[in-house]
Amino acid sequence: MAASKILFLCDASDIDIVEKSFANNTEYEPVIETSERILEYGVQAYLQRTIELMNKYPAMYDGIVGTHDSSAVFASIIAEKTDKRFASVQSMINCQNKYISRRIQRHSIPEHTPNFCLALDYLHNPSRLQTPFFIKPVRGNISFAAHTIHDPEQLNYYTCREGLDIARNNQYFLDALSLDPELLNPLNVLSCNSFLCEELVQGDQITVDGYIVDGQVELFGMTGAEFLPGSNSFSHHEFPCSFEGDISRRIRETIQELIPRLGLDNTLFNVELRLNPSTGTFFILEVNSRIAFQFAKTIESVTGYDPLHLLCDVATGRAPEPIAENKETYPLCFNFELHSVTDKWILRTPTRSDLEELQIRYPEVHIRNLVHEHARLSEFKHNPESYRYCILDIPGNSEKEIMDKYERVTSMLNYEFAETHLDA
Repeated sequence: MAASKILFLCDASDIDIVEKSFANNTEYEPVIETSERILEYGVQAYLQRTIELMNKYPAMYDGIVGTHDSSAVFASIIAEKTDKRFASVQSMINCQNKYISRRIQRHSIPEHTPNFCLALDYLHNPSRLQTPFFIKPVRGNISFAAHTIHDPEQLNYYTCREGLDIARNNQYFLDALSLDPELLNPLNVLSCNSFLCEELVQGDQITVDGYIVDGQVELFGMTGAEFLPGSNSFSHHEFPCSFEGDISRRIRETIQELIPRLGLDNTLFNVELRLNPSTGTFFILEVNSRIAFQFAKTIESVTGYDPLHLLCDVATGRAPEPIAENKETYPLCFNFELHSVTDKWILRTPTRSDLEELQIRYPEVHIRNLVHEHARLSEFKHNPESYRYCILDIPGNSEKEIMDKYERVTSMLNYEFAETHLDA
């Protein structure tokens, strides 16, 4: 039986992981297209051409998937216009537009939704939120333009300083939706270039990954986040994590209620939340209508099930295998993020021989380089407090074993940087 051909939309830095995931898979043949190439080609031109070809030749692809915010936008539009299975355009908007998402959450699960409003509404009526509060773009890009606000003047400052960059980052999104006027949700168009203001939510940060197929929600488990000291930048994530009492059950039931309310179906998703373990209270931070690609290998290292294969199962209408414990895998996996707290000039990244040696010594470790040489860290996606250049998935039988491997692996990566002022 011939392998099902999947149009696999992802970021350029994902290619190595995707190719390795399907190297020995006989069920699926991914045809990779990157968001970077789509943006270079022209969003509307690419979408129009791809939709035209897929409708003219229906057997061209058996399914389509998107792994990140940008590729999920493209995949949802193509799928809707070619009768393929993926998150609908409206459900994608319901997640990517955080203001619309918050409105749905407030109606569906008010006890787990923080108080919120648009920046303009707050400036008209500052009594709507107590200070300090948190702001982020209605359509976020990593942690860009996320700040803690102490007074209206500070909010007005960031609105003026960063509004143009927000609009520039969202242009591809609006260009894609402009392909068909029916896709232009008026509230989305009016609000997507704004800031969302919301009350500060304290507690442990948790990500819950899962999928919904034909209305049935299944979860992989919970991933806990650890931050760099005194920072909003992640040190690493730990999978799986669990909590005493009925907290895990209540989180699971809340997500199972919310996901269909957002209109999601036939897609993977991830939900970020903040949890106070001592009180058992938790609040939703955001919902994404796509896989948390960063945790794909983290989850596989523990469950033995590759979420990228599951993406293709859902896209082609195959019944996914039940998620169950796998005794041949590791009980833990940590997903590390390597950062620099200052911008630097990249002198050296791991060579092929570096990576091959690491693969021989630590075949269970997955390495994802995010940068290339002869550039600044700031030229790649980053948040306001640090510059991320590599992601490592390191499984093990104990935390000590994982941390020991982490020290050895990072010493073998051989990254080299220089202060940017040296580049006159």
